[in-house]
Amino acid sequence: MNNVDLVLLKNIPETCPGFQARATARAITRYYNSCFKPYGLTSEQFSLLVGIGSAPNETVTELAARAGIDSTTLSRNIRSLESRGVIASVGGRGRAGKRLNLTEEGWTLLTTLIPVWQSAMAELTHQMGSESLSLTTQKMRHLAKISTSL
Repeated sequence: MNNVDLVLLKNIPETCPGFQARATARAITRYYNSCFKPYGLTSEQFSLLVGIGSAPNETVTELAARAGIDSTTLSRNIRSLESRGVIASVGGRGRAGKRLNLTEEGWTLLTTLIPVWQSAMAELTHQMGSESLSLTTQKMRHLAKISTSL
């Protein structure tokens, strides 16, 4: 027999920001994945294109740090997008030296995807309300910031 409080155990998923953040992230990822699926992309790959487009010549390590993820996690999507011809890596060996840029095809794809993203955002705004969505996003950024500093 164990001494775990089962009532507390059942309440953790409803009250813990970590549980809620992961559940929310999975739901939002599924939503954006469905939006980008006709273009053969995932939401993570779209985010990578946006990240590279907004900071050309950044290294994989720098991009990972800015995005708050491990650089090895990016490697699979980088290889996939490179083989598709939408990003190019130049420079040194390894994640710390390899610099990323969008190709012409990458810029064209991103130009096509921005209205898709805008439409997806408009639907989220419609469903949640502009002020509520903005406040939620602001609170998520704040929670990430304070969690990182702990």
